[in-house]
Amino acid sequence: MKVYKIPEGSRTAKGKAVVNLINLMADESICSILPTTDFSEDKSLTFFTEQGIVKRTNLSEFSNIRSNGVRAIVLDDDDTLIVAKIATKETKYLFIVTQKAQCIKFDIEKTREQGRSTRGVRGIKFKIAGDKVVDANVIESDEQEILMVSEKGIGKRTDAGEYRLTNRGGSGVIAMKLNQKTGVNVVGCLMVDENMDMMALTVGGKMIRVDMQTISKSSRNTSGVYIVKGDDVVNVSRCPKKEEDEDDDSESEDVSTLDLE
Repeated sequence: MKVYKIPEGSRTAKGKAVVNLINLMADESICSILPTTDFSEDKSLTFFTEQGIVKRTNLSEFSNIRSNGVRAIVLDDDDTLIVAKIATKETKYLFIVTQKAQCIKFDIEKTREQGRSTRGVRGIKFKIAGDKVVDANVIESDEQEILMVSEKGIGKRTDAGEYRLTNRGGSGVIAMKLNQKTGVNVVGCLMVDENMDMMALTVGGKMIRVDMQTISKSSRNTSGVYIVKGDDVVNVSRCPKKEEDEDDDSESEDVSTLDLE
């Protein structure tokens, strides 16, 4: 939908329920919101599922969508969509990370574009029974940095080039060394951007904002350092850097409300 059609509210306003803006089924929830200025044929919408399936569809196929939506991917009965990303002609690699700290990086050309009503192909094969995909990203170059975060608030920055390039559908490599300090699960990964901050949502409903540039840089098979202390992390995302004259307390309350909604 057009962004201007979303009702504008004040900073402290509660907002409008999403079900009043777009048609959702009773058991349906939102997993990704993607801003785009156009639906160019040079871009593709890349889907990543919990069971390791990946699919690319040309973004132009979503330029005209009915008010009740269209089928974007066919899911297996035991699968669910985790995240979707827009890939451009500059995108070189796709990167997938699992809950048990497996990850795989492969050429984007290993996944050909498919139509909307298709299943996709195998992106990663799990080494550990019960493992699942928790996050994924698109990478433009090996000089970019990937921020990995565990459930106990441990995080690290690592050059994308340290993650070995493999074939699609393999088991990949270790993304993070998990132990009692880090917790047994990875919660997400972010592409580091000097113009963006990391925001972490905790089990207790707190929102912590961190400058990604201040997080220590480490090699691939390491644990990292504490980013968040005192509460388990359930989700991480990026947001624009805060303005110098913003009030920290009011800002934290504002962002927390938005994410919890």
